[in-house]
Amino acid sequence: MTVRIDNSGVDKFGEAFPIIFAILVILMLVVIAANFILRTKDDSKEAIRRKVKILEKQSNAGAEWYIVECENGERLRLRNFQGYKVFITVGDEGILEYKGLTIKSFQKL
Repeated sequence: MTVRIDNSGVDKFGEAFPIIFAILVILMLVVIAANFILRTKDDSKEAIRRKVKILEKQSNAGAEWYIVECENGERLRLRNFQGYKVFITVGDEGILEYKGLTIKSFQKL
């Protein structure tokens, strides 16, 4: 009785690995570039400070999104890239500073 082992599957993976790795690196660079563009786009806008109440929090990849209600009843959807520095919870009221769609600071009242 003879047993033969077919190693062709391992060879095919070894050939495809550099291509898969290159695709993953390119995707990572695209995500980093998009994040950088979003941040710099908002940084070029005027800073706005308003008294708000936090109505809702939504988490997405890399950012926290908040629905806030201003004193005049206007509602805004803003993102927070600095969740580790700017702590906000639903129901909080305070002074919010933002540029474009990005929250820069929040001071609870």
